[in-house]
Amino acid sequence: MSLEEMLDHLLEPHAVDTDDEGDRLVALRLADDWGVGVRLHRRGTHRQWNVREVTLRLLDPDSGISGNDVRELPLGSLLSEAKRLATKDSLSASPTPRVSLADLLEQSGGAFGSGDDALAALALEYVSLVESGVRTPSKALAERFGGAAGTWTNRVAQSRKRGFLTPVDRGEAGGALTPKALSALGLRRD
Repeated sequence: MSLEEMLDHLLEPHAVDTDDEGDRLVALRLADDWGVGVRLHRRGTHRQWNVREVTLRLLDPDSGISGNDVRELPLGSLLSEAKRLATKDSLSASPTPRVSLADLLEQSGGAFGSGDDALAALALEYVSLVESGVRTPSKALAERFGGAAGTWTNRVAQSRKRGFLTPVDRGEAGGALTPKALSALGLRRD
């Protein structure tokens, strides 16, 4: 479904869909007379979206749009809401991985290991924490699975170095799963 079709059929306060290229399409109703469509392209992880297209439409076909109407729209708030809805939708649409970090740790008696499965599962757990808004993901990993936060930070760095997470600036949390991680987890649709 295209952004235009979503706006044509928008009956709810918002709708979220994914196009053939993987972009998120978000249609929002503003009051009863405006429809705003936003095409977002994923760039990394939590709240990292590039806005590719914004479509404004008056839902009343007999009305016109003036420059003042456009200036009065809370465009920044609308874009933030579109990004929030796209993130929420992407979290709910995640398939089940072939292996999980909790299962691997249980099977190994709590030992982490350094194999591809362990590093890919850690990358998925880490990205999930970051995307859900956790500000200290290594600390959350330590609380959930035991050990020191610094140890988990080093393991995440190892996972990133081995190609399971995309690069980020030094000291920043984030990154996205790489195709290598998706393949190791059985999440890649080739």
